[in-house]
Amino acid sequence: MSFRDIDLSRELVQAVREAVDVVAVAREHTQLRQKAGADWEGLCPLHKEKTPSFHVDADKGLFYCFGCGSGGDAIKLHMLLSGDDFPAAIEALALRHGIPVRERTKRRRADEPDVEGALGAAEDFFRQRLAEGGAAARYLAEREIPDELVERYELGYAPDGWTGLLDALRVTVRERDLEAAGLVRRSSRGTLIDSFRNRLIFPVHNPSGRLVGFGGRTLGEDQPKYVNTAETERFHKGELLYGLFQARRAIRSAGRAVLVEGYFDVLGAAAAGVEGAVATMGTALTPEQARLLARYAEEAVVAYDGDDAGERAHRRALPILLGAGLAVHRAELPEGHDPDSLRRAQGGPAVVRAVETAPDAVLAEIERLVPTDTAREPRLQARAASDVGELLGRVPDAVLRFSYARRAAERLDLPVEILLQRVPGAKPARGGAAGQGRGAAPRTPAAREERAPSPGRELEETLIALLLTSGAVAGAVPAPEDLPHVEAFLDHGCRNIYRVYRALYESGTGRPPDARAVMAELGDRQTGKGSERDRDIGPTGLPSEAPIDQLAGILLRIRFDPRQVGKRKNEKPSLLPLADYLTQLECRWQEARLRDLSREISRAQREGDRARLESLLNEKTDLSRRLHRGG
Repeated sequence: MSFRDIDLSRELVQAVREAVDVVAVAREHTQLRQKAGADWEGLCPLHKEKTPSFHVDADKGLFYCFGCGSGGDAIKLHMLLSGDDFPAAIEALALRHGIPVRERTKRRRADEPDVEGALGAAEDFFRQRLAEGGAAARYLAEREIPDELVERYELGYAPDGWTGLLDALRVTVRERDLEAAGLVRRSSRGTLIDSFRNRLIFPVHNPSGRLVGFGGRTLGEDQPKYVNTAETERFHKGELLYGLFQARRAIRSAGRAVLVEGYFDVLGAAAAGVEGAVATMGTALTPEQARLLARYAEEAVVAYDGDDAGERAHRRALPILLGAGLAVHRAELPEGHDPDSLRRAQGGPAVVRAVETAPDAVLAEIERLVPTDTAREPRLQARAASDVGELLGRVPDAVLRFSYARRAAERLDLPVEILLQRVPGAKPARGGAAGQGRGAAPRTPAAREERAPSPGRELEETLIALLLTSGAVAGAVPAPEDLPHVEAFLDHGCRNIYRVYRALYESGTGRPPDARAVMAELGDRQTGKGSERDRDIGPTGLPSEAPIDQLAGILLRIRFDPRQVGKRKNEKPSLLPLADYLTQLECRWQEARLRDLSREISRAQREGDRARLESLLNEKTDLSRRLHRGG
């Protein structure tokens, strides 16, 4: 499978947005209940929950989950559910809805290799050879791999011989392309030979489904047993996980991935009924792979081999997975078994049971690091406390880290505050656990900053919602020049949403833009397709909260849970008129500017800058008059 280099024109993106129904996309993955009119509600398909917090507004084409905070339009929902990047999402949705897709006309230099074309041709060749039967087909049958999995994972076979692939493809594919794709290599004599010979072939895709390389397992006694495509521009073993493309939906649905060691373990787990299995490719787990997994899962079950080597690999992987924010469990496989061999020896239910009953890996590691009676020997106690501290230092969540620390402190017979001093970078405040009361978890400055909303965010979000929903009423929204300055918005995300709103309003037809227009422009800018490239809204989004998610949340919170800004006691919850919010925001900004002016005036006086001092005094006088007469 390979994706074409499509022409991502604004017209194509807009056509997809107009054609795709966000309700239909959501209903492919969760049951929705129509509340009233265009409002739908259901369990969020992006995370586990028992109470519905996922809302869809069919009229606006938006979704938002009050539980996990994800939001956006139909394209964004498809991307989150499928793992597609933006170009792959546009192509998939366009093809599904019959929207013509043009390939981008791209001139390739004479010396520029066509790697994707070579990989696609090789995949067809390998699959045809496997379909012919022979040793590879018999090998799969002996290992009890169902035909359905052979098709799902697109397995193939590289025949024995030095130049089987080369001879078959050199008529239609340039040799330099095959070499650049890692499909052929130079022998000691300098001649080209196949990289894969007499091997079962496992195509490797990136998370979006783009074919990037192959893995091969020998059918004989050749060494090494497994080989992979050589590192290329597209193929980096340490950044890929085998089976993630096929398993991504199951992983998202369950919130859990099963991490195994090899290609056949992925197939064996799937054959046993365990969905969501992925594997590294002959290398130890890397931080890049863990972060990739964390995009799809909240929890990882490590199902490495049940031997000493598998246990060592698990211990190396544990801090890496924890560092990516994943909860980790360790499947306890019988000695000498991996998921595939356990399936064939004891049946699929044995594999399912091992995964479902996998204990918490951190607690298990704490028990290993702190054996019984460790507390009786001070030196052993101190050494174990340091080891546990190093482990807990990889747990980013402060509450979770404190909970683990309490369990470890009990085994060590130490106060938890003493143990936490051994955790790198996590020093509890004076007065116990971060000064938050008995049993509370310490909170770092980073955690406080992450959870605390920006000053005035409630006011700003409500104003944005009213601007976007009042545009349909003629004259309800002032002209652009009469609206607040962009800098009046203190929250980073709100400021960027408002900046796009102002830009569209000023450059449009004279009518204020609606929510769909702002949402579309935000989506385009975050993917590099916007009409303007903004320094705050670039192709990779924002360092904090993505404006497109925040905007969806703003609009749907207003719709389903009206804000109560300015609500008086015993008054029915309602929104104030737009003009009142504009006045509040303008007054707040003027007051903040007056404070800034006072500081700048003092500085100008100290520096003797008379011209600047006069300018600042005039601005302060003008602002004071406007503020005192209500704007």
